[in-house]
Amino acid sequence: MEYNKLIEKTNNIITWLDVNDVGSMDTVLRGLITSAQVEGQTDKQYEQFWSSIRSLCGTLPNSPIRKGTQPTLPTEILAVVDSVVNRVVNAFVGIGDTTMPMRNTSGEKFADIQAVADYFGNRVRRLLTDSYKNGLWNGELTKDNITGLTLPVKEVKEASE
Repeated sequence: MEYNKLIEKTNNIITWLDVNDVGSMDTVLRGLITSAQVEGQTDKQYEQFWSSIRSLCGTLPNSPIRKGTQPTLPTEILAVVDSVVNRVVNAFVGIGDTTMPMRNTSGEKFADIQAVADYFGNRVRRLLTDSYKNGLWNGELTKDNITGLTLPVKEVKEASE
């Protein structure tokens, strides 16, 4: 791997780490990235560092390394979206097992609280990315660590007399 490519990829991970809480893995990943970003190593050494970083990121519940087609959103925005989604999912999981609500579309109950958490996490991800693409959200968190995004409100139809 070329040095410039490694720098680009590892800087994206640092940006992601700045707004996502990964516990003690933060220190481990930052240390490894610092070692990897030392200039003057061979391409093989850079590839080995990148392989280690990828492997460690694979242990995270929400990895900063995207598989498949790369998103069109800037890394900074993806990091913030991931941070908010992680908080939403953790909030639902923290509720614990309760009576599972029905799914709106299929009429089936959610299998467990993790399914509810994933469902709402995906809805939040879609809302934030769509809002950013449509210019309704600047992709940043406020000083209170919230999006500041005004949620859409469904219009109430007046009853005809």
